[in-house]
Amino acid sequence: MNPKKTKGKQKINIKKIEKDEGRSVTFSKRLNGIYTKISELSILCGVEVAFIGYSCSGKPYTFGSPSFQAVAERFLNGDASSSSSSSLVMNAHKQAKIQELCKKYNRLVEELKVDEVKVKKAAALAETRVVNKDVWWKVDPNDVKDHEKAKKMMEKYQELYDKLCEQAASRIKRGHDENNNK
Repeated sequence: MNPKKTKGKQKINIKKIEKDEGRSVTFSKRLNGIYTKISELSILCGVEVAFIGYSCSGKPYTFGSPSFQAVAERFLNGDASSSSSSSLVMNAHKQAKIQELCKKYNRLVEELKVDEVKVKKAAALAETRVVNKDVWWKVDPNDVKDHEKAKKMMEKYQELYDKLCEQAASRIKRGHDENNNK
């Protein structure tokens, strides 16, 4: 019969490991087990869990269910109400849509400014046309018509944007009120 070559699984005393190399090896070996236990706790008990640990070298390791960021934000905001991951996704989607619409609006405002400059130049050229008959061909009457059309569109977009912002704010407020009443 061959004697055992390793010590096998033994109970160890829980105390700080003195050697740096030994500490980092133990940390890397046990990290996966910690993640497994946290995940099991989250699934079995239906709780939101966040874990952060720093290695000896200062590298952070995180785990969260549904996500570390969501749990951390909830903790920092003091939000004790129940918020499901689907509502977090919905709010993120709404915020992304609002940001997209704001970018479109800002782009249209910039285009309107450019069009206004074109109209001013066209008006100045029209005045010069009366004085100097040689530059009459530089004035494009379509620029003035397009400017009016663009201005009407911008007014319509402004109204739609204001309505969208009001609806988004009321839906978000309604969602917060529903979460706080639970």
